[in-house]
Amino acid sequence: MLIALAALVVASLLAGCGVAAQDVPEPVPTEAPAATRPGTGDQVSGPHLTVFLVRGAALAPVQRRIHAATPATALEQVAEGPTRAEAAGGIRTALPPELVGVEEVLPTGSVTVSVTRGFTGITGGNQLLAVAQVVWTLTDLPAVDRVRFTVEGVPVEVPTDAGLSAGPVDRDDFASVAPQEPPPSETPSSSSPAGDRTSPPR
Repeated sequence: MLIALAALVVASLLAGCGVAAQDVPEPVPTEAPAATRPGTGDQVSGPHLTVFLVRGAALAPVQRRIHAATPATALEQVAEGPTRAEAAGGIRTALPPELVGVEEVLPTGSVTVSVTRGFTGITGGNQLLAVAQVVWTLTDLPAVDRVRFTVEGVPVEVPTDAGLSAGPVDRDDFASVAPQEPPPSETPSSSSPAGDRTSPPR
């Protein structure tokens, strides 16, 4: 009697909730999770880029992986400077902390980079090296072969091997600081977290 009474109570509750009792259970369909493409959005799986930093008085190439091979992402990589492991090996950057942004990319292969006045205030040989770092890194991209610098939209003169120039410059203008070592084929530190970067000298 107790079992019959319990069944009657359950049936009454189900009827009160508007849910009809079923003799045979039915499977409840569940939505499958969206498929993810391996490597999408992962910096470690992106294309290679050679970033040019500084060792001694010349450029030093290091390898990075980037999400997309664009001037903006390339510029971000050179602005981040060396990892701690690279710095321990004598690699540094001549770029100041406040750097730059890509202002314009022309189909002719010329990129305009907007810099702060702090960038133009770099002194000594570091000024040539800083400009060379940007130029050599950006021209590692297939679609870029020249770089022009501006401050607040106005072309600014930058040092080259032949003197100051306010026009587009390329790698040939910085042959005196050309890398003395070939680009590495792999750099494990390219996927290091941002906290592993060293701060550029002021």
